Amino acid sequence: MDTRKVQVTGKSTYIVTIPKKWAVKSRLKSGSPLSILYAEDGSLIIKPPGFKESKKTKKIKTDKKLEHLKRDIIGLYIVGDHHMVEIQGENLSRDFREEIKALCTRLVGFELVESSETALVIQNYLDSDEFTIEKGIKRMSSIIYLMLDELEQAFGENDRLMCKEIIKRDDDIDRMFTLVSRQYVNRLNLKKASSKDALSLIEAFYYRMAGREIERIGDHITKIALHYEYTEIHPDVLLLLAELCGELQTLFMDSFESLRQADNELGNRVLESGEEFDSKLVIAGNMPVYDSIDIIIDSFSRIKDYASNIAEHAIDLSQL
Repeated sequence: MDTRKVQVTGKSTYIVTIPKKWAVKSRLKSGSPLSILYAEDGSLIIKPPGFKESKKTKKIKTDKKLEHLKRDIIGLYIVGDHHMVEIQGENLSRDFREEIKALCTRLVGFELVESSETALVIQNYLDSDEFTIEKGIKRMSSIIYLMLDELEQAFGENDRLMCKEIIKRDDDIDRMFTLVSRQYVNRLNLKKASSKDALSLIEAFYYRMAGREIERIGDHITKIALHYEYTEIHPDVLLLLAELCGELQTLFMDSFESLRQADNELGNRVLESGEEFDSKLVIAGNMPVYDSIDIIIDSFSRIKDYASNIAEHAIDLSQL
């Protein structure tokens, strides 16, 4: 490791020389612009003009079950740093190739560019600098807001057809959460922090945890919609469920806003509102029914719990 002494000229200009070997290899000359990135550990990263990261290819042989292979690809997407994934095998069936293609549609930036009976090639087109964890969490929360809005309308108008649209949106939640997880892993690499990512490492940790809570909320909204599609519910109960959806929507958005602002007071209000919401769930569970709505009541309760968890994350962040 080379060491350099800092020189000071004037009153506020600090100068450090750079190794000649590196300068020659990087083809620097007088006036060459250098990119300087500030890492969270206090170090500086200096990149020469036209610097490009080396492209890596991951090769996988299909000597395992399809589901196992799909999990490996998702793992590579989240943790890996590859520009290309090549799957090699013999007599890859059409159904096999279609399954991998469908998986790629759920991974933002991954695209199947080659497909044959002996090889599949996945290209990574994701520009990590253009996507931040904050953007992903905000997008996820917007989808949840819309799903709860549609669920409230479905209950209020007894419109089961709307359930299909609600269920479809869960795929978008999953895609965003996988991307947020990928960005979080990149964030752990202090040398790769996006110049557009304003979160500290601690904030990124809490946002990633909040992302998991939001993803689970999406799962439970989907579960409610699936159950409602095939359940006959008393009109009075439908109206109460619609009202509870509206309250849950407010509860969730307040929890998200408390996280975004690291607002201790709002976070505590969310937790108190959650206790009031529980009492209303008890009333809904005791109303006259045609078919059981226990699954719906349970999912409502879990959504409230996940929103409360987000509020608790906000309270933690407010202590920074």
